[in-house]
Amino acid sequence: MPLDLTPLSADHFDDWLEATRARLVTLRQESGMFVGDDAVAHVDGILSELLPAGHETATSLILTIDDADTRVGTVWLAANNGVLFIVDLAFAIEPSRRQLDDLLDELRSLARRQQVGRLSVALHSSDTAGRAFVEGRGFEVASIQMLLEPLPSRAPRASGGLVVTPMTPERFTSFATASEAAFAEDLAASGRYSAEDAAIESHRQMLLELPDGVESEGQELFTAHVDDAEIGVLWIGVRRRGGRPHAFILDIEIASDQRRKGYGRDLLLAAEHEAARLGADSIGLHVFGFNTSAISLYESLGYRRVEERFLLSV
Repeated sequence: MPLDLTPLSADHFDDWLEATRARLVTLRQESGMFVGDDAVAHVDGILSELLPAGHETATSLILTIDDADTRVGTVWLAANNGVLFIVDLAFAIEPSRRQLDDLLDELRSLARRQQVGRLSVALHSSDTAGRAFVEGRGFEVASIQMLLEPLPSRAPRASGGLVVTPMTPERFTSFATASEAAFAEDLAASGRYSAEDAAIESHRQMLLELPDGVESEGQELFTAHVDDAEIGVLWIGVRRRGGRPHAFILDIEIASDQRRKGYGRDLLLAAEHEAARLGADSIGLHVFGFNTSAISLYESLGYRRVEERFLLSV
């Protein structure tokens, strides 16, 4: 018989919330995406944002998953922009393959009833149960958060001739326009946003990160040159991770006519060198799932996946 998905009752909400908070904190700490209290602060921020009215929050749906008299687990859902997001999927038992198949069927049916075209779930590297749910069921990797820690002491490759220098205010104007447009295209291509919503989101993030242009606090922007010719750009945001500086690559780009010459690897090594100069002992980045060549490059240099977002058309 099919699984039974039932809204969580109000009298069980507090227990669910306590268990979910602990689970989400642990997943972030075990994956390495967040350290110590950073994970606690991040999870508390998510819970406050997505559950402002607690159990009565209209934009969230928390369901129990039952198979006859057996409680399989719970699933927390939220819909936005034509996507049904699985915010959290927690199993009380190790589900069978049949139970996982039935769960996906139920979620697909729910998405169709809500006229939602895609399912999305973000999973940390330590979430083995969640990965068992997506594997072999048609989900595709939409985006990946990657981390390199500790920062290796490898120097930029001198033989490549690539040099990075601080970006000038004059160059920033054209960079900002191109970077915003390219990020919007990638957001749309990832399947998470429509073209219109991707443009809005890209513009929002650009204003958030670079309110004062090239002089924005905590932002380091560079142009990359070989033999005095510009061949790429690099943008590093300086964050805090476990109380220490953490570098995050917000944009790294090699000009289209300069690719497949090894400059991408050289620029990534230069980014690590700049991160060390800024006092960071770790570096992270985000990459879209369709960018397989970049993913291969990052993994060849030791970057590991700490979180992946999966999408499935329903």
